[in-house]
Amino acid sequence: MGAVKAPTMDSERERTILIVEDEQSLAALHAHHLQDDYEARVAFTGGEALVELTSDIDLVLLDRRMPGMSGDELLDHIDDWESDCQVIMVTAVDPDLDIIDMPLAGYLTKPVSKEELLTAVEQAFLIDDYEELVSEYYETRKKYATLTAEFSPTEIDDERFDELEGRIDELEAAMNEILDQFPDDELREAFRGIHESD
Repeated sequence: MGAVKAPTMDSERERTILIVEDEQSLAALHAHHLQDDYEARVAFTGGEALVELTSDIDLVLLDRRMPGMSGDELLDHIDDWESDCQVIMVTAVDPDLDIIDMPLAGYLTKPVSKEELLTAVEQAFLIDDYEELVSEYYETRKKYATLTAEFSPTEIDDERFDELEGRIDELEAAMNEILDQFPDDELREAFRGIHESD
C-alpha cells in the first residue's frame, strides 16, 4: 500500500493524514487502519484540527457533521489557506449537489470499511502524484519541442539534450506505473485517455 513516488519527489517522507472525527472510538479505528502505511494524527473538533493543520499534513479525513465548527466550515478554512493537503469527507451525511463546489478528493459515507478507507486514501495520493508528474512532463515536453523546432539534429548533439530526452522517458514510465496502480479501472482509463489524447 502507499503511492508510487515521482522520480523527483522525496520518496522517504511518510505521508501524514489528519483524522478529524468527533467520535473518538471511530477516530481511533481509522488511525489503526492507517498506521501501517501512514502517519496518522487525530483531532476531535474543528478547532483542534485548525491547530493540527500544519504544512506537513498531506490529507485530511473529515467528518462533515461535528459539534461547533462543522466539516463544511473547516473545509472552507482549508480552501482559503490554499493548502496543498487533500480532503476526503468521511461522514454519515449522504452526498448532495452541494459537494460539486467542494474541493474534495473523495466522499465516503459511513459506515466505511477498512478496505474502502485505504482505497480512497491510496487513490487520492496516486492522483496527486500523477498530477505532479504530468505537470513536469508537459514542461519538459515544451522545452523539447522548442529546441527541436530551433535546431537540427546535428546542431542539438548535446549531453543536456540527451538528458532531457531521458527525463521524458522516465516521466512517461512513472506516469504509466502510477496509472497501473489505480484501484478504480474507470478512473484509470479516463486519466490514460486524457494523457494519450495530448
